[in-house]
Amino acid sequence: MGVNDRRRFRAFACFIHKMYPHVRTVADVAGGSGNVSYHLRDLGYDATVIDDRKARLPTWMHRELRKESVKQGRLIEIPRIVKRVQEVDLRPFDLIVGLHPDEATEHVVREALEHGKDFAVVPCCVFPIDGVKRSKEDWCAYLMSLSPDIITTRLPIEGSNRVLYRCSQAAKGLT
Repeated sequence: MGVNDRRRFRAFACFIHKMYPHVRTVADVAGGSGNVSYHLRDLGYDATVIDDRKARLPTWMHRELRKESVKQGRLIEIPRIVKRVQEVDLRPFDLIVGLHPDEATEHVVREALEHGKDFAVVPCCVFPIDGVKRSKEDWCAYLMSLSPDIITTRLPIEGSNRVLYRCSQAAKGLT
């Protein structure tokens, strides 16, 4: 699965489902057109895209949601907040996630830690808030240094596949 392979969205959603079966509401930061949120919704989560870019669901997703809306007799949508993550109150969300969130990566980690929230990010490009130039490996090490609670693993996808996450249930041995 390469970076352009849409199965990566499903792989990340499945990781979230495995690690966070106890959460309900998810903030999908820098979620673009809503691919991760779509798969999370399919797995039973209330996911909201938070992205400062206006984007639309891919046509095939829009069709599937429309079909489901007709079956259930109610409108089914993926909510979207068109703002930067720093401008959004993340406290109402149980979990904050980002698949290749670029400039939002460090903000996701810092906001989650500040509010005691669980999170999962797959860093891609290096965009540190402090502007210090780092390699990709140093970038992940820097992010992990922000809290001793941050764990890392790999997704079964090619390319940037390292997940940095905090799971308070895992720390308690409840997952």
